[in-house]
Amino acid sequence: MLALPPLLMAGACSDKKQSLTGMANELAKTSLANDYPRIPTDELVREVNGNSLYAELKDRYSQSLSALKNEAAVDHAKIIVVVMTPEVGKFTSAANTAGIPFILETCTNMGVDFVDFTPDISEWMESDPKHAPLEGNFTKQGTAFMADLLGSVITKYDEYRSPKIFPAGEKPETFGDLVQKKDEVLDGEKNIPYRLTVNAQGLRMNHNITFPKRKQTILFLGDSKIFNPYVDNDDITTELLQKRYPDKEIVNAGNLQYTMEDYYSLYLEKARFVEPDLIVVCTNGGDVLDNFFSQRNRYSRAGKSYKPSPLEKKFYQQMSK
Repeated sequence: MLALPPLLMAGACSDKKQSLTGMANELAKTSLANDYPRIPTDELVREVNGNSLYAELKDRYSQSLSALKNEAAVDHAKIIVVVMTPEVGKFTSAANTAGIPFILETCTNMGVDFVDFTPDISEWMESDPKHAPLEGNFTKQGTAFMADLLGSVITKYDEYRSPKIFPAGEKPETFGDLVQKKDEVLDGEKNIPYRLTVNAQGLRMNHNITFPKRKQTILFLGDSKIFNPYVDNDDITTELLQKRYPDKEIVNAGNLQYTMEDYYSLYLEKARFVEPDLIVVCTNGGDVLDNFFSQRNRYSRAGKSYKPSPLEKKFYQQMSK
């Protein structure tokens, strides 16, 4: 029997250990998802004052934003938090009513630049019944309106550049988590078909990013509010911005169901390698609630298994009665 060299043996053992760990983690996630199938939403914030569980979720949000801010600083990239959602005004949710003031306060305390577009969105939403949200997301008209608003952010930071350059050998194959698609028609399980294109780098973009970087690069992180389900690729907010600012590289790393914890891990593992000058973090009050353990077990990109904290377990049991 041929003996493997020590280094190869160590590598093989390491791979086997990682594989076993991954399998154990998947089993734990499946078990937890089966034991705790429900994902609460507005129930979590019905009594915000003195709500210790909501405070726990806010703390997780703050920690993730702080970690993302620190990594952006390492790369000399400018981070801007943008609060944006169509679920405001008469369409508001308890999650946004409670979460948005907290997000603004958190950004202020951390010294993170931010823009709250929800007053503008609320006024626009109520100006015409056709502007109403579509399954909690922006319509084609809404994505165009958001491109107008976000243009002010791009203009404000027009001159900002990061000197950070990663060697080609350090770059991962993809910068986002999406699976490559070319003009594929999806219905989003809502009977609302739309055309989706994902480039070879895992991003909702109509083209691939090339290096070395020659343009100011603006990275958008966020959930469905910047991914824009139910809207064709040519009409999503970031593609409209790309057409408007051809001298810039507009990068859409948005993904459905992602939250601040996911924005951070995605940036750490993949998105930072696009060498962004600006990082626009698109967030809303729902990102706070998405830190609940049963949500994380279903959708977190980290693939970890999250056991409920004592407060989460107590709340879940009360909610399920």
